Amino acid sequence: MDGTDIKRSLEMEYDIPFTVSKSFDNSEPIFMIGPEDESKELFLIRISFRNRVRLYMDFIPQKYSATFIESMSRQPDENRQRFISYAELFSSMGAKCNISVNGVPLNLKDKNVWPGNWNDFRLRVTKMPIDVEEDCQYSEIANMWGSLMMGMVLSLADIVPIEHEESVVGYSEGDIHRIEVNKYERNPLNRKLCLAAKGYDCVICGMNFEKRYGEIGYRFIHVHHIVPISKLESGYIINPVEDLVPVCPNCHSMLHRKDPPYSPEELSDMIIT
Repeated sequence: MDGTDIKRSLEMEYDIPFTVSKSFDNSEPIFMIGPEDESKELFLIRISFRNRVRLYMDFIPQKYSATFIESMSRQPDENRQRFISYAELFSSMGAKCNISVNGVPLNLKDKNVWPGNWNDFRLRVTKMPIDVEEDCQYSEIANMWGSLMMGMVLSLADIVPIEHEESVVGYSEGDIHRIEVNKYERNPLNRKLCLAAKGYDCVICGMNFEKRYGEIGYRFIHVHHIVPISKLESGYIINPVEDLVPVCPNCHSMLHRKDPPYSPEELSDMIIT
């Protein structure tokens, strides 16, 4: 894996264009990743290593990012909770998050007391130990951890459009049938959180597309709502780790053979071995 692979992986995860560059400091690589930004109004994430055992990831504001940082303070409660979920995920993975706004540590236990106007935002994630046995592993580690930090920052950004869309799902006697795809299902940040916590194996049959198909199956899987969107109360905030599960397309179709859908546990019990 190299910088081109990291770029392709990020774009597949988040469906926006990215830039990735690589330099060296004392023989260890430094990766700079960020959304494409010719006007320098957004941010970069700097990923660096020390002595093959420590990983650092830093939020680097671009030259004209003041408006972007101020917009982070105006994100709705749902986005703030998603940002906190990423921080909690890092903690569960043994990493440490240092987050401050306007020079003051950000209170992750109560998002309602966050400062009203942001003019300075700092985020550093550190992980120790990491195990880098071969030079090629630097890129793999940067891709895995950098993708998560990118999702964390994008949780408070307006870069990824989240809206209701329509999808063509089939034909019947010449008519195109459409269904509305809910924004929660389309949201790559929720998807990333779910899969970072639960992996890319189908929770029902265990199917892993990369193991079965090689490179073309890399990180391919569906994400299923345990409780259907239509059953959620108005204003419900999705918890990607608790409310979503990875499933293969076959099992996903079988889950929806009735309404409301079968639970993953019910369908697992139906599998004939």
